[in-house]
Amino acid sequence: MDRPRQTEPFPRWPSRITRPEPAPDPAPALEPAPDPAPERHAPLVSLARQGWTVWFGRHTGQYWAAHTGRMRLVCADTQEELRHVALREPGTL
Repeated sequence: MDRPRQTEPFPRWPSRITRPEPAPDPAPALEPAPDPAPERHAPLVSLARQGWTVWFGRHTGQYWAAHTGRMRLVCADTQEELRHVALREPGTL
């Protein structure tokens, strides 16, 4: 009857990498900072808070928004139009 093979630990080579230092105690919780978004970007901020990634295409001159979970990519000429298009149900006009 064959005996089971002895396991060997994986060899370790010397290295300068060391364990990180323990993290300091967290600072006491502060009040949340006010929303720094200016009023003119309010439609874009509301989309970002709902999981949309929003950007302006310099070459196209359009506003774009993408939502990975919904598998949607939309564009519009104005911020307000982009918000309207992004929030309506797919397939509706």
